[in-house]
Amino acid sequence: MRTSLTLAVLLVILVAVSASAFGGPNLAGTMEARKIVMGNENREIAVSADKVKPQDKIEYTLRYRNVGDASASGVSLVGPIPAGTVYLDRTATEKDAMRPLFSIDGGTSFHAAPVTYVVKNDNGIEERKVATSDMYTHVMWNVASVLDAGKEVAVSYRVQVK
Repeated sequence: MRTSLTLAVLLVILVAVSASAFGGPNLAGTMEARKIVMGNENREIAVSADKVKPQDKIEYTLRYRNVGDASASGVSLVGPIPAGTVYLDRTATEKDAMRPLFSIDGGTSFHAAPVTYVVKNDNGIEERKVATSDMYTHVMWNVASVLDAGKEVAVSYRVQVK
């Protein structure tokens, strides 16, 4: 679990660093993991996700800031669903024109929920099936507008530890 989170954070940093090689738009990204627990008055509280156990809920928050000197367009935010966890339905941020898209193939392709896939039945006939949330591997948001210099966008989603 810790290795998956470390790799995900390194991927976010690598994307931000590679985008900053030249002037213009420059995206700096972070990914934060927080465990969601019930606190006083039956309210959710986000605490450190350093130690998790089965059934714990973790909220991942992706933040990208345009630290460059020009607007950025075509920005996509991608978060992994770490191995050993399951995406929790309807927890991905939906705001403005940003709708979450999901991958069931390791981030190769993304689709709006419900994600479907094709399998051949026992008679060799192709059937379309609906993917379950435990099949999701990544969540992605496409930022519909430009991200002006100095502006930030943040999205989040939740998973549950198996």
